[in-house]
Amino acid sequence: MSEWIGCVFHHRSARFIKTRSLSAGTVRRKGATQAGCASEMATLAGLSMGGGAPAGDGAPGGATRGVVTGKYFNFNPLPPPPDILGNPLVVANLPTHKAPKETWRSRWQRRLARFHIGKQSAQVKRRWKMQDTISSVIASVSPSATLLGERGGSEKRPASSVPVIVVRHPYHLRHVFEMILQTPDELAAERRFLELLMGRVLRKYGEQLTQIRGSAFSFENEAREYFFAGFKLERQIKKYTSPDERFAALQAIYVNYFHGRNYYLYALLRREKLAPDNKLFMLNSRAVYFMARIGWNGELLDKPNPRSLPSREDIFFLVQRDKTVLTRYRSDQDFQRQVKAVLEAFPA
Repeated sequence: MSEWIGCVFHHRSARFIKTRSLSAGTVRRKGATQAGCASEMATLAGLSMGGGAPAGDGAPGGATRGVVTGKYFNFNPLPPPPDILGNPLVVANLPTHKAPKETWRSRWQRRLARFHIGKQSAQVKRRWKMQDTISSVIASVSPSATLLGERGGSEKRPASSVPVIVVRHPYHLRHVFEMILQTPDELAAERRFLELLMGRVLRKYGEQLTQIRGSAFSFENEAREYFFAGFKLERQIKKYTSPDERFAALQAIYVNYFHGRNYYLYALLRREKLAPDNKLFMLNSRAVYFMARIGWNGELLDKPNPRSLPSREDIFFLVQRDKTVLTRYRSDQDFQRQVKAVLEAFPA
């Protein structure tokens, strides 16, 4: 190993030696030394690839080892193509006057924080993040920002401290919905306004999709269809014996449950009048439980992964906003036990 290190050092330092000062014998010794170093380096590289043999000896066709090939399970599906708007979403008359006002002390702390002066608590940083998210949503769906985005790159955008997102589907604001679910009660004012803002966005999105389709659009109906389609495929999962067919079936089930889960949340935030006898809450709970059983490699596990399950607070968030669940919970004791069992099935 010491001789190989010396060869590498000699190989790298030989570039700085002028050729004119070398004799013919030195040149021959230098060439032989470099050839020996290259041979040793190639041998060591082959041994480091594994198996004690040079790279390419055991691979078919002499291919280099270390290349990972195979299928990848998609845990973040794209929006359904029929539900994507052709033009960016524009929402006029946003309730900006109801936004929580930022105090002068908070603005001053922000300025100091830019220069890393002072210490801020985690709650203050989270409040600033929510305020920036609110400003980003307003800037993304406002008519002026959308019109500028349609013109293309011929005109420069005005300088802004918040990102502007082109919204053609609610999935483009997925991080906002996740923030609503993860916001603690200490920031209830910011969370209520963010829910109100996203409700307006979802309502306008439904209106535009209704005009495009020519029929009334409802997140409730879309969620129900996705849940039933995924459940139908789930009942047939045992019929697939081939690994490729089973992988494709699990991916199709996950995509349907993924869309159904999100559309159910959108129906609640949009405050749609759900059917009294709907079973979306139970279907959603069953779907997310099955989704947590799918491993990172696309294999179905015996038990759900606790890290993939939503928290109990997230499920309780849905219960609080689903009026049909609350109405039935007050009058039906059997349904009360079912809801309590569902809540206990998810980690606290």
